Amino acid sequence: MTAIDVAQLSDSYNLKYGVLDFLYFYVALIGFYVAIILNFTKNTDRVSTSLMSGFILVHTFFILDFVLYNTNYQLKYAHTYLMSASVALLYGPLLYFYFKRINNQHKFKALDALHLLPTVVLLFFLFPLYSLPLEEKIKIQLGTSSVYTESSFFYIVFIPKLVSLIIYGFLISKNHLKSAKSKLYKNLEAIVFWKKGVYRMHVLFVVSYFIYGISISGLFFNAYSFIYQIVVVAMALMVLYISYMAQVQPKVFSKEIILKNTEFFSKYQKSGLTKSLSNELKQNLITLMVDHKIFMDNSLNLESLSEKLETSRHNTSQIINEHFNMNFFELVNKFRVEEAIQMLKLSDKNTQIIDVAYAVGYNNKVTFNKAFKKETSLTPSQFLKSVNEK
Repeated sequence: MTAIDVAQLSDSYNLKYGVLDFLYFYVALIGFYVAIILNFTKNTDRVSTSLMSGFILVHTFFILDFVLYNTNYQLKYAHTYLMSASVALLYGPLLYFYFKRINNQHKFKALDALHLLPTVVLLFFLFPLYSLPLEEKIKIQLGTSSVYTESSFFYIVFIPKLVSLIIYGFLISKNHLKSAKSKLYKNLEAIVFWKKGVYRMHVLFVVSYFIYGISISGLFFNAYSFIYQIVVVAMALMVLYISYMAQVQPKVFSKEIILKNTEFFSKYQKSGLTKSLSNELKQNLITLMVDHKIFMDNSLNLESLSEKLETSRHNTSQIINEHFNMNFFELVNKFRVEEAIQMLKLSDKNTQIIDVAYAVGYNNKVTFNKAFKKETSLTPSQFLKSVNEK
């Protein structure tokens, strides 16, 4: 045996470490930590949190599996061989049901257990491997086993996993893109940012895994090692992103988000308001507010607004909630404050704040001040002073 052969054998079977191995291992530790902490965080929706915790753990197992393989520790601890394969078909279902939970308030039914069937079938095929003695697993990795080769279970795991990722990727995209059109989270930028981030990084992982599949097939190119690194990097980024948001924006896991969404849908799910009529009433409402400025009438209420729209109170409330993501009083206050701002800009030093308040529809100065400050972070007096100083 030549010196080169000895060096190759040493690199293939002796323990080795690299900077990336340490980084991946560190990410795996973060993943385990966050997956546990999420389940002990107060004021969270337990269902969505459990789904996200499971999703993180699946990624973490894969990353740790790669570290053990790349450093040859899998030879030393042979029972860890293909450990991540056991959860390979849970990536899609966990994230799919997470999005269904936060977007559609999904409640699990017995039929949903069918999504676990592919994992059960996969475990059935993997059981013979997992039940082998330690010595036989080492032989498989060394390529000296008479029972299995190292590639015996590869396509049993890889092909179903790729198909699962594609199918659930489509379902997740459909659910996410549909919810993205909703204005329910219009004023909750952190939630929108969170969902977009998770969705986009999952798409990145699916694409990288697909390219990885093409590379190992040898149909077009053989960038196996490089492409495999991209897959691990994509998963590591997902773990880091979720961990970052859990620390910086914990409200994305808040129970209040699910409750708000649930209340919204439960309130209007039986509404007979069609999409075309909804859009028509929305335009009529805008016309009344912008062109006719009916908000300046201090007697305006939901009932009188509904009469002007020639529809029911329920429909009017739904239109305001769905299209403007606010209630009746918030909408009226917004228009009144905007009108007050324009009046104050054209005013002089002798202008009385109370006169402006009455003019835009308020009955007293206190209510006007409160609404004005909520919209502008300034009191009317402070705003008027800043205008006069210019």
